Amino acid sequence: PVGGSDLLQYVRLGRTVELAVSLRKALLRQGLQRFVTETVAPLNEEVGAAWMRGEIQISDEHAYTEQVQNVLRGAIGSFGPAGERPRVLLSTLPGEDHVLGLLMADALFALEGAQCIPLGAQMPLLDIAHATAAHRADVVALSFSSAFPTRRVGPVLAQLRELLPAEVAVWVGGDGAPPAATPLGVSRLRTLADGVEALGAWRATHAVVADSATTD
Repeated sequence: PVGGSDLLQYVRLGRTVELAVSLRKALLRQGLQRFVTETVAPLNEEVGAAWMRGEIQISDEHAYTEQVQNVLRGAIGSFGPAGERPRVLLSTLPGEDHVLGLLMADALFALEGAQCIPLGAQMPLLDIAHATAAHRADVVALSFSSAFPTRRVGPVLAQLRELLPAEVAVWVGGDGAPPAATPLGVSRLRTLADGVEALGAWRATHAVVADSATTD
């Protein structure tokens, strides 16, 4: 089987066809959850580190990202309509065009049966607020890469938090969302596993609320 080092070598050599085939084989072999957490997540870090060391060009990194996105979108598209809450709206804010983290979260949330509403990248705050209302979203999930200016994270999240109803949860993840930048009312997810855990916690909390409401 092709391992992470082989995949990274394909990126280094610009062998896009072999990379795409190997990613799809890994998905079939591992299943979507393990593919995301055991192949894509560590490979993202390796590719990023290789770029920082000057071993690959930005074009190689972009080609890698495009191939992973294609595989993940195909896998997510194979799911039927999800009928379970929460309804999770996924996006990035203006200035953040990296969507791979969102796709990884989308894949894992879809596996858990959540209703995912992907809006794509660089969505203005007011549009996120309008979409939240239109889709009756329970959660707004945002991703920040290390390329996003850290100083902007806290203020922009605080602004979004004010625009959304209190009952709508806001989850943020990615290397560009440090703990100090997370304002009150916003939950920071350090890992993809934290995202799945947050999904379960939301369901547990709202099941209790729903049960108590029906007994009143």
